[in-house]
Amino acid sequence: MKKLFFAILSILLCSMVANAQEFRCRVNMQYNDIANADKDLFNTLRNSIEDFMNSQSWTNHSFEEQEKIDLKLTLRITSQSSKNFSGTLQVQSSRPVYNSTYTTTIFNHVDDRISFQYEENEPIEFSENAFVSNLSSILSYYAYIVLGLDYDTFSPNGGIEFFQKAQNIVSTAQANDESGWSASSRDDKTRYWFVENLLNSTYSPFHTAMYKYHRLGLDIMYDKPAEGRKEVYNAVSELEKVFRQKPSSYLLTAFFYAKKDEIVQMYSEGQPDEKNRMVILAKKLNPANVNDYDKINSTK
Repeated sequence: MKKLFFAILSILLCSMVANAQEFRCRVNMQYNDIANADKDLFNTLRNSIEDFMNSQSWTNHSFEEQEKIDLKLTLRITSQSSKNFSGTLQVQSSRPVYNSTYTTTIFNHVDDRISFQYEENEPIEFSENAFVSNLSSILSYYAYIVLGLDYDTFSPNGGIEFFQKAQNIVSTAQANDESGWSASSRDDKTRYWFVENLLNSTYSPFHTAMYKYHRLGLDIMYDKPAEGRKEVYNAVSELEKVFRQKPSSYLLTAFFYAKKDEIVQMYSEGQPDEKNRMVILAKKLNPANVNDYDKINSTK
């Protein structure tokens, strides 16, 4: 009887651990810039990263299979010397929209300061409070950034605890003098400044915008499209507060890089007054893409 009890308990615990895993991560390895590349090595690296992201429990919450966050990592290696690698990493995450088959992009970001050491078949290990390797720190940092942004879309300021964890990873990596973590650059696209801005109360309207846009806007769009567009406009209006503080903020760039095409599609189906208001606002906050927003009014 005891053996049966412990067998059942073991199965239940394994099931709980499996449900705690948060990501459905796919890795695209690109190494065309490497002469005579060892394909087996890069395939092993890809599998190691996928296993690290998908098997690690990043939260204390249970995730059903359909609740897992879709995450795509594109790692482009531009330089390799023995076990030293450098290149770029594109991080793309999305979540489903309620009551539909549509998925919306939450984050689409390219980090061009990637460098790490890796040996074939070397496991990537994780520690939240200690530096293990630069590759582990980079992946863990983006795991928490993606989690934080995803949680922001479901509840007001829902991602703060994960941004704090990402900031902690920055601190431990800085202490080991690894590249890509420095505060010396004032480019707020860097790992240090991006998470600093996410936690900076000056830019708190960004989190409000993420919640309103997704939970109050997109998630009701299927049943109430007009009301949904109204809430999306209200969400984008929140970003005007960030714009007033810092028009060049990377938080604005990141938001519109993920949402530009979606906004154009959404408002192309709106009423003339809805279209005009969004075009004016979007052009102001995202001047790099003014031509794209003109498409809203060109659709009858």
